[in-house]
Amino acid sequence: MRKHKFDRFGFSSLPFRNDSKAAYLNAARKQVLKNMLNFLNYRGFAVLSGSPGTGKTMLLNHLSKQLNPNENKILYIPFSMLSPSDMLKNICTKLNVEPTVSTSKMLASIQHCITQMQPVNPILVLDEIQKITNPTIEIIRLMTNINFEEKNIFSVLMAGNDEFLQRVRLRVNEPLRQRITCYCRLNPLSRNDTKEYIKCQLETAGAHQDIITEQAVTFVHDLTSGIPRLVNSLLFAALEAAAEDDSQVIDLKHMNLAEKIVILPQQEMYQ
Repeated sequence: MRKHKFDRFGFSSLPFRNDSKAAYLNAARKQVLKNMLNFLNYRGFAVLSGSPGTGKTMLLNHLSKQLNPNENKILYIPFSMLSPSDMLKNICTKLNVEPTVSTSKMLASIQHCITQMQPVNPILVLDEIQKITNPTIEIIRLMTNINFEEKNIFSVLMAGNDEFLQRVRLRVNEPLRQRITCYCRLNPLSRNDTKEYIKCQLETAGAHQDIITEQAVTFVHDLTSGIPRLVNSLLFAALEAAAEDDSQVIDLKHMNLAEKIVILPQQEMYQ
């Protein structure tokens, strides 16, 4: 089998990539996950917010793996900037419903399909929700107005950057705001959580010994402020630097090399 330059670290898989086998869950993220699972028991609308790179999509992926596929059907829309018509067409496709050119017919078909699939919980996951337009928000709200019963038969989980919360506060979105019953937020990792995150990533990848110094771990948090996406990029570049240096340990020298590749230079450096 062809050798990989990371073999020196004893990995069985690559760490710090988006396809990690296990999501890192500190106490705060476990609580967010618990809140979202509880929300899905009652259905309705929920918001998962956070700064870019804090791990919203990864947590949604972890959430989906916790759900019984016989009791839940996830309809994942990765980009929410779609027009109302295109949004309905995407939802129709995921429900195996034939899309049409008529918005009212698609709404009726979706509502009929959702009603027929009960008690299975249809979960519409809208990612990058900060990019959604107000007309598309309204069509989603109308789609969930299925009957006069008090019980919700549809779950809508909206995930995106904090700027969406400002949108929700607008008067035009008052009907939506009144329907949101769960707000969750992912914060950047603390210094200690960053250390545990790095440890989790390396152990999940198969490392059986310490391959990063304490000074390097501290440097990671200082550079990334605990944003998991930045931690991933920085540490992967540091692994590359250590491998090129024929080293089995990441130290400050490798972190400095990684910083030059991954971190945006200060403005005065390229004027």
